[in-house]
Amino acid sequence: MKRKAVVAGTFYPSNPQKLKNTLKNFYGENFSPDTNHIISPMGIITPHAGYIYSGETAVKAYKRVFEQGIAKRVILIGPNHTGLGSPISLFEEGSWETPLGTIDVDDKACQKIIKDLNLSNDPFAHFKEHSLEVQLPFLQFVLSNNFKIVPICLMDQRLETAKKIAYVIRNLLKEGDLVIASTDMNHYENHLTTIEKDNKVIQAIQNMDVEAMYDTIKRYNITMCGFGAVAALLNIGFKKVEIIDHTTSGDKSGDYNAVVGYLSAVFEGF
Repeated sequence: MKRKAVVAGTFYPSNPQKLKNTLKNFYGENFSPDTNHIISPMGIITPHAGYIYSGETAVKAYKRVFEQGIAKRVILIGPNHTGLGSPISLFEEGSWETPLGTIDVDDKACQKIIKDLNLSNDPFAHFKEHSLEVQLPFLQFVLSNNFKIVPICLMDQRLETAKKIAYVIRNLLKEGDLVIASTDMNHYENHLTTIEKDNKVIQAIQNMDVEAMYDTIKRYNITMCGFGAVAALLNIGFKKVEIIDHTTSGDKSGDYNAVVGYLSAVFEGF
């Protein structure tokens, strides 16, 4: 089963050379990944909007990872924007295709997660969903296609669900693993309101307090789309988190009336 790119040409360039040039500009001329080492397990929070809006924020988390070494497997967790598929949906076998090539799914890991969570899995959630796809070219630019993926799409973002997913992932983690929580922050309010609301969530993330994050999102009506993915990351057991960058779409579009917030952060010390 092959999952073809669905947002190439909209969220990011569909032409391979244009895409490489875009990523080269994001990473910068002086970027030098450490290809001689494999990372210890790490996690990142990164946005999933169109590259012109959130690409510069997203790449900062990736750079921080790849300056330490390369990843061999990437566990991608993101929200379900389409309403398709099962509440927790894994793309359990086959490959994903982008303009930069084809990446194999870690079939065994996916099937173990499905078994351990006792899921009735419907992978259709992935076929029109952008939150995981947009991460792949950032990875391919550095790793080529020499890594495997575990794609997890969440319609069910309850805290208890995130904790169960975190427990299963924690038992799978090994050297070379990178866990990505794909999320945008507050949506479609003005820039100052979004920065203020996002900062309340960011404070909870910095404190590694997942219950406070859920309380804050509910109390202040914060429209963060991938909070379940971030909650899973917070529950895996990383010892420290560093906030790398926080921006809004207004920083790029110049329209500060209705923006989306973007966050990049890095988790280490598993």
